[in-house]
Amino acid sequence: MVKAKPAPILDVERLLALVPFISAHQGISIKDLASTFNVTPNQMNADLTTLWMCGLPGYTALELMDLSFDSGYVTIRNAETLQVPRALNFDECISLLFGLDLVKNALSEKSQLHPTIDALVKRLAEKSGLTTALRATNPVSAGLRATIESALKSKLDLVIDYHSLYSDEFTKRTITPLEIRLDGGIEYLFAYCHTADAFRVFRLDRISEATPKQVSESHRKNATVKSDDSHECEIRITSRLRLMSERFSLQNPVLSAPQKMRTYSHQWVVRSIFASAGSCELVSPTPLRAQIALKAQLMLDRYMQSEHA
Repeated sequence: MVKAKPAPILDVERLLALVPFISAHQGISIKDLASTFNVTPNQMNADLTTLWMCGLPGYTALELMDLSFDSGYVTIRNAETLQVPRALNFDECISLLFGLDLVKNALSEKSQLHPTIDALVKRLAEKSGLTTALRATNPVSAGLRATIESALKSKLDLVIDYHSLYSDEFTKRTITPLEIRLDGGIEYLFAYCHTADAFRVFRLDRISEATPKQVSESHRKNATVKSDDSHECEIRITSRLRLMSERFSLQNPVLSAPQKMRTYSHQWVVRSIFASAGSCELVSPTPLRAQIALKAQLMLDRYMQSEHA
């Protein structure tokens, strides 16, 4: 059963539809107007009073809609910007098409809303000039998800093919999956990585393949007793304090003062320092600082070469 819309949403929809309707039916009686919109005459009077106070910014007599209904008959003037339903631009049409596809996929096959959604999709596609249907698909395949969930339930290890964004490389890893968490609309697999011999967090949409692997109980217990392998770094923020504190998850940082933090990925530190565009400096560890300096010099050399080419 389709859930009824809340009253405020119905009221707003009715108010938005009233202006173009009245513009096309000047002089219509309040009684007929109320009957058309399936409300009482008293409610229609309240709606018209609300519209009478609406208009363009400035809200003087020059900008407000000139709405007349005291005689029991309704006319409207000075509502050119609202006399037709709001036009959707191309980006809005695309967003609605993706949203409708998600809604349709979430409904049962017997839902009575399917014909309505199909008709709306057809009209939006024609308006946006699309000749092919758009599909909003889940980045994680059903087969991959089933394999991971089965491994969690059966306490099996997995051999996965994973794309690391920080190092920009594909690796094959043996992991002990622990749990799936949702954070910010993104699914993450918390696991013990036997390849790295440490706990790791993997984005599900970056796992291209997963194969179950039977392991001994002692091997699985080993995944719960390893020590923390995070690394300590020290950074100094020189500008854009709020943005840098959010990027590096720092609490109450101070400009130009060294701040200690812990990370599981040196690649992430390197990329984050470059992304800070000079607002943050790595103080330690020294080898990682030297690596950043070397990468920066290489990029500068390439830039100079391209200028003189």
